Amino acid sequence: MIKKIIIGILFLLIIVSGFIFSMKSNKNNDYKITFWSIQLKPIYEKQLNKIIDDFEKENPPYKITWIDIPIQEAQKRTLASILSSTPPDLINLNPDFSVLLAQRNALQFFNEDDVKQYNQNLINKLKYDNKIYALPFYATSPVTVYNKKIYDKCINKNFIKSYDDLFEISTKLKTCSNIAPFASSINENDTLAKILNKYDIYSFDNQKDKEQTEKIFSNFNNMYKNNELPKDILASNHREIIEKYMSGQTLIIVAGSNFINMIKQNAPDIYNISAISNQLTGSNKSYDVSLMNLIVPKKAKHKKLALKFALMLTNKENQLELAKITNVLPANKYALEDNYFKNCSSDLYEQSRCISAKQLDNLVKFDFDEKNKKAINEAINKTLEEILLDKNSSDFNIKNQVETLSKQVKNLQK
Repeated sequence: MIKKIIIGILFLLIIVSGFIFSMKSNKNNDYKITFWSIQLKPIYEKQLNKIIDDFEKENPPYKITWIDIPIQEAQKRTLASILSSTPPDLINLNPDFSVLLAQRNALQFFNEDDVKQYNQNLINKLKYDNKIYALPFYATSPVTVYNKKIYDKCINKNFIKSYDDLFEISTKLKTCSNIAPFASSINENDTLAKILNKYDIYSFDNQKDKEQTEKIFSNFNNMYKNNELPKDILASNHREIIEKYMSGQTLIIVAGSNFINMIKQNAPDIYNISAISNQLTGSNKSYDVSLMNLIVPKKAKHKKLALKFALMLTNKENQLELAKITNVLPANKYALEDNYFKNCSSDLYEQSRCISAKQLDNLVKFDFDEKNKKAINEAINKTLEEILLDKNSSDFNIKNQVETLSKQVKNLQK
């Protein structure tokens, strides 16, 4: 009998302990803020941990759980978390995927007071239905790198500013140097779409857009047929384009600061005869940008604190430090005003930082519609690819292919 009583008491104690532990665990979860980033470790780990410590000191008893995700898993894991009842409080994503979540009303929107510290041109990139669905985290805006020694020998004038200029001089450069004048991963991701955007083409709504597209595609086709683009350009990714430049197989490329540093380290002879200039522009004379942002899921438990942490993460001091460590551009407008982005040495790698930062003041305002953007990019890329690979392509054929592309894009934008 006594044994049964003891067992009963022990069983009761186990239940009570479990209940107390569960209550304590739930209470701890009430003060846990979860932040997901994309591949910031290890390069930014020390600095981000310090920001987390500072935030926790200012906001006891809350604690931040930081999870760094490989880029290839980001969309899949984010979508799964958004569909659950307990998503992270703050997530680092790209705008193309973030806007899809905004369209499904899965995100917390922000007001103008929330985004006062950011570059307005970047904020304009993060709007859906005229509402701000994300906060900018950091940006990159590539520059043009060219072989100055050969360019100056072949072209007796200042370096080109636009794609139209490139089309005009490419034959002369090729004849003079016997090297492909230009290389770009033109059918990779949204590279070609961004070129069209520089001519205010983002919908094919009118005849002018189609005619301008025909002209651009025809010019690239002429360059390809005349060996003014590398023959394997359709199979070359961005890194391989950089390697072509380092090995002297092309004269002009578009690259970000990290790739310029790669040239400096791996091909010093080419680096020493190179120069840089602004991105090549189109008729609107504007530049493109790649952006990473921060979102707060609508179902997040700590939305206000997530916003507070995001604003600390992207304040002037922390953005400036991020830029210096990773070579990205800050989204914070006050950080962009720092002398670090105003006074650069004559070194190409240094110059690229100041040129890139300045380009943020004049970004392309519109791009292809947020809906089905990936499919639109693929349709644009496939059309140019078919034109380049068609040995008998003519202006008439290009016109028909652009007309077909126009219909495809319009259907995807419905």
